[in-house]
Amino acid sequence: MKKIIPAIDLYNEQVVRLYQGNFQKINYYSKNPIKIAESFCQQGATHLHVINLNGAKFGEFENTPNFDVILSLSELCNNWDCKIQVGGGIRKEKTIKNLLNRGVNNVIIGTIAVENLELTQKLVKKFQDEIIVSLDVMDNNVMIKGWQSNTRVSLNTMLKKLEEIGISHFIITDISRDGTSIGPNIELYKELVSLKERDSEIIASGGIRTKKDVESVLNYSNGIIIGEALYRNRILENEFRSLIIKYNPTNLTKRIIPCLDIKDGRVVKGVKFKDLRDSGDPVVLSKFYNQEGADELIFLDVSATLEGRQIMMETLKSVAENINIPFSVGGGISNLNEMTQIIKAGAEKVCINTAAVKDPSLINKGSLKFGTQSIVLAIDAKKTETNWEVYIKSGTEPTGLDVLNWAKEAVRRGAGEILLTSMDKDGTKSGYDLDLIQMLSNSLHIPIIASGGAGDYNHFFQAINVGAEAVLAASLFHYKIMSIRDLKIYLRKREIRVRV
Repeated sequence: MKKIIPAIDLYNEQVVRLYQGNFQKINYYSKNPIKIAESFCQQGATHLHVINLNGAKFGEFENTPNFDVILSLSELCNNWDCKIQVGGGIRKEKTIKNLLNRGVNNVIIGTIAVENLELTQKLVKKFQDEIIVSLDVMDNNVMIKGWQSNTRVSLNTMLKKLEEIGISHFIITDISRDGTSIGPNIELYKELVSLKERDSEIIASGGIRTKKDVESVLNYSNGIIIGEALYRNRILENEFRSLIIKYNPTNLTKRIIPCLDIKDGRVVKGVKFKDLRDSGDPVVLSKFYNQEGADELIFLDVSATLEGRQIMMETLKSVAENINIPFSVGGGISNLNEMTQIIKAGAEKVCINTAAVKDPSLINKGSLKFGTQSIVLAIDAKKTETNWEVYIKSGTEPTGLDVLNWAKEAVRRGAGEILLTSMDKDGTKSGYDLDLIQMLSNSLHIPIIASGGAGDYNHFFQAINVGAEAVLAASLFHYKIMSIRDLKIYLRKREIRVRV
């Protein structure tokens, strides 16, 4: 998921663009910023970037001609469910609090972040992810006060200082490119990939000319701000829409899914598919997760494939009678008749793994009878020197199949979703395998459920950020190390759409 963010720069209540930050070189585009913002929302924008240039120039945000316009823009964005981020001369905590209370989603600070690290640390502790720091660069030096003052501090040095005090959201603008349409500084953003902390979000800005420029920059950033190219129609409306769809393909609400591994009628959990220990009764846990706000449940009979047993149908029927959220079932499913029994017992979906590898036509048969939405292909993946290999029989048998190639074949045959488990990460709490998730999500058009390795709130965010449509965990939820409600609050604060 990448952010495609149109920009509205305001000067004396009009939409303008500066050339390389020079207030003597202003291009005027519209006297109606509300109409411009509404047009962006109609085209599918999920975020809007608004800068008060009067505020940036004079260092006073609220006593400017643009303040009431910005409040109107905030109200418009809220009506369209579009996030609005606002900056330009914001140098007081009171101003930040006022804007957030008036519907602004994120406040952008620049000058105070550079000049007063102590205050910035206080602000990020108080407002957390609602604060974005804008670092504007000329010849690798950070510029402040509306780009009029050179700090003589390098971007790399300032980035590290701000990360150390807790800032994780940045907008990086190459001033020499901004407003010029001469092309973005790709090398700058490529370099930042290795310099920044992994969890830091970098939104790129400056010099965008074409759709191709956007795609190039997004190889190295979490999002991009587009201004001049939209106003001069170098990026047309249909291209803008296609970019939003490409980098946020469904804009669906993301799902939180507890996984209940079943052995001998009990929920169990292990590490890397081994050393299983009892975690409770599946019916009791299902009722608990239903109340906690889980979006779905997945039941996997981890011993059924090995021992040739069918999943206990009575347990499934009891679960179906006690919850009102969808659930999927996998483990030991080897033919269409067993799929039918599971669906009749109340499951919305079936997960197949070993049987699908042994007989890929099972995917075709299942999708033809129940629809692609009911067929989940479970892939247990293990890293090799060059790629990832598919394992079957509860992770005990390598197949020699390449994960990506197998997933693509399954999609062609009718799989509607991929349950992707990293065997290397499973149960370790060290985080999901982000490279694996990103590889599949970039290559497939169906949802990816990320599984294996969640250990803290940020791990879930990371998996979603690289393309997972749903995130799955077991022991974190079973042992109440983390609640689903708290996780959803965290994700909402980081602009991830989740069901309340």
